[in-house]
Amino acid sequence: MTISKHYSLNFVVIIMALVAPIRLDAQQNESKKLIVPAIVVNTDSKSGSSNISNLNGEQIIELIDSLLSLDIVPDKMLNELSDYVENKRLAEDIYVSLTGFYDSTMYPSRSMYKKWDTYQLFNNVVSDLKVGESRKLVLEDTLNECRFYNPYKGLITSNFGWRSGRAHNGIDIDLEVWNPVVASFDGMVRVARMHKSYGRVVIIRHYNGLETLYAHLHRLKVKPGDIVEAGQVVGLGGSSGRSSGSHLHFELRFQGKPLNPKSIIDFNNNKLKTNSIKLIKTKYSFAAVPDGVNFHTVKKGESLFKIAVLYGTSVTELCSLNSIKRNRTLRIGQKLMVAQL
Repeated sequence: MTISKHYSLNFVVIIMALVAPIRLDAQQNESKKLIVPAIVVNTDSKSGSSNISNLNGEQIIELIDSLLSLDIVPDKMLNELSDYVENKRLAEDIYVSLTGFYDSTMYPSRSMYKKWDTYQLFNNVVSDLKVGESRKLVLEDTLNECRFYNPYKGLITSNFGWRSGRAHNGIDIDLEVWNPVVASFDGMVRVARMHKSYGRVVIIRHYNGLETLYAHLHRLKVKPGDIVEAGQVVGLGGSSGRSSGSHLHFELRFQGKPLNPKSIIDFNNNKLKTNSIKLIKTKYSFAAVPDGVNFHTVKKGESLFKIAVLYGTSVTELCSLNSIKRNRTLRIGQKLMVAQL
């Protein structure tokens, strides 16, 4: 694309700022999702006014061509374009720093992992965070149509934690053989193979750095390198590997470290607890805390009901947020997550 010399330098910079993301998206060819909103210019308006709208890449290129066909670009339009590009850059800079959605590499969140291994199940990475430091991750971004889906809506038969003296790094969801299992978030398939313990297993790396694992499948419906969208079938339920019956073993990990899925997902209502989480570095792993919550330290004589009243919530919500039952005995000094007032 050539630009005539009579256009101002500011106009050239603005046009290039609009074109660059489209070129990058076309080169990567990784997603069909709309990333860049554009300005729709009303060239018939004498005032040269413009308004914001969502266009696809091809329409943006047509928009730029129409601007370049003008002999003179009105100052008002130039100022509005400049303001829009500046605001868009600021928003994207913040967004990139939180999630890595716009990582310029071929693989999702490459900057957080350094390598892409299609055989090893877990890529344990030395975190750049110190103990006590945290990182915010966006889980659901409705603006860019990045949503969450429950991998399978069924009864949870085994929770995250210790089981029979061994660490159980995920949750088990009851299903029947051949039941479809879907991806929880958008991402790229990193592993899809047979494993001695996990059976037929799929691991998807997501654009925010999280990885989800789907194990004991009867059939694989994806292969390494496939780009998948939330809700897309990745396998059929089964009982392959070390399994005593048909079920889905579901794990959520960050940099190879297991996270409790129930601290992020409300399985009873098939939705996320919050749209973003805070990962707090611990000595050996990470603690996942829903964004927008505080901790309450249980005091002598307190019950779930008293704590719920104190924070203007319900016992049901409190139990859901902390993945506990209503009849759970509280300990003095125990920390419970509570919504911010």
